[in-house]
Amino acid sequence: MGTVVSRVQLIYQTFKSISDSFYALSDRISRDPGLPVPNPSRSYWCFPPSPLDSLGDRALPEYADVVIIGSGIAGTAVARTLLDRHASPETKGTALRVVMLEARDVCSGATGRNGGHVSPNTYQDYSLLERKYGTSAAQAIIRFRLAHLPALLEVAEEEGLLEDSQARTVEQFDVYLQDPVFREAREALRVYVDALPEQREKHTTQEDEAAFKDLQLSEYVTGCISQPGGALHPYRLVTGILSRLVSAYPSFHLLTHMPCTAISTDANSYVVSTPKGTIRATHVVHAANAWTGHLLPGMRRKIVPVRVHMSAQRPGRGLLPPGQGWAGNRAFVFYPGSAPHAFDYLTQQPVPSSAIDDRTVADGSGAAYPAPAGELMFGGGASLGGHAEGALLENIGIVDDTQNDFVVAAYLGGALERYFAPGWGADASADTNDIEKTKTDGEEARWGEGRMTAAWCGIMGLSADGQPWVGRVPYAVSQRSEPTSLITETQTQTVQGGEWIAAGFTGEGMTHAWLCGVALAGMIRGESSSSAHSREKELREMRDGDAALPSQFVITERRWDEADFENFLAEVGA
Repeated sequence: MGTVVSRVQLIYQTFKSISDSFYALSDRISRDPGLPVPNPSRSYWCFPPSPLDSLGDRALPEYADVVIIGSGIAGTAVARTLLDRHASPETKGTALRVVMLEARDVCSGATGRNGGHVSPNTYQDYSLLERKYGTSAAQAIIRFRLAHLPALLEVAEEEGLLEDSQARTVEQFDVYLQDPVFREAREALRVYVDALPEQREKHTTQEDEAAFKDLQLSEYVTGCISQPGGALHPYRLVTGILSRLVSAYPSFHLLTHMPCTAISTDANSYVVSTPKGTIRATHVVHAANAWTGHLLPGMRRKIVPVRVHMSAQRPGRGLLPPGQGWAGNRAFVFYPGSAPHAFDYLTQQPVPSSAIDDRTVADGSGAAYPAPAGELMFGGGASLGGHAEGALLENIGIVDDTQNDFVVAAYLGGALERYFAPGWGADASADTNDIEKTKTDGEEARWGEGRMTAAWCGIMGLSADGQPWVGRVPYAVSQRSEPTSLITETQTQTVQGGEWIAAGFTGEGMTHAWLCGVALAGMIRGESSSSAHSREKELREMRDGDAALPSQFVITERRWDEADFENFLAEVGA
């Protein structure tokens, strides 16, 4: 009898735990995300900080043609495209008045906290995309993702930021530690290259121990799939572009530590509220990603905040020393468990020649960037290698990026050495890899002195159907009517005013956000989707086919109504 009672108690406790966890999760994803916390954890990417952080002291303009909320890669793409295109000899337009509002330091959200990858999910996602949207749409989505690396490389070159942003091509290795998962990946790759044959020769499957040894990988690895990829320093790319825009366009106002606290309308304009007062605007662009639901309550449960974790670590002494072939030229995605959605990711910063000393930042302020020293930029651990789904669920709906999840940070601190054991060797230290501090404003920001140089977290925006949200925000979402007679103090050459969005990149912003921002700027200017892209230099003559914005990314009332976050979690197996 006692055994039966114990089993009943165990079943009850199990179901109660599941039920309590579900209701807690449901409550978190329904909440107002609020404004970003003012004191986030220190991202290694964001040091030394950009001089742009001081621009919050500027006077607040009374009027703007476009207000952009958020200073990450999506908002920067919108601003750059609007300003540069509008000022081109082709348009001969009056300079657009653009205001960018940032609640914290410039680029302090997901863009300044990510892994530095510009390597899209391709074969991993293709079959799901095909089942959900059909063959043609799946191919269009993949090609849009693939277009980002050449686009960002070209942008970095045009801006004179190739060196400072470390924008580069790398060889990407998807590393599998479970044979069944590797076999599934190999089959997914076969389906993918059959559908996109131009990608066939870009992928290599490796299954022999000699190849793993050459990569200095763990003996537990069962297979690898390699393909071209990319990496960059996201913070320096974005702040470099914004520095140029601030200098080149007096009509562009970047205001840091200036959150948008509310949006309303009057008869003539949108009224954008800030702690310093209000701005009247014709267009409002929501590019705050995980925090979108604060100003657009209709997007709660459609873009869900998720706390994710990153680190900067010193390479073990047993790894190939700098200058011997691959330092900074490889990237890895590790699949350690049986769940394909559980992965960790790694890039390595370049190792410059001994002749290269500290460099000057793009805006010419004289502040120095410390030379990179082969730091390993390692992130993930969302479900502890696929062995603790609770770790992932407990971070969904979390918007506080002041402190790491201790268990996830501990996982990141140990997993990297295991992926390369026994080749990792002894840990390096600050004495052998002198990157323990960065000088900023006369003070020293000290980093860890052992293997772990820095650990931080960030908040990504998980889309309820897995795809970004781009376009004019419907009334059903904003619950704000467009002003009936929008002010036209200048000939702005834009469409009828409204609210717009480019957000919800589901942790893949570096392979979605830039061209989504370019496309959104084209919409605001009244260009068709095709012309907006055909006129963007980085999309011309793409060998991989048409890279226009996929229709599945466009926000519509029907899509918004049908998107269900719980269904998405079930779909991806979380």
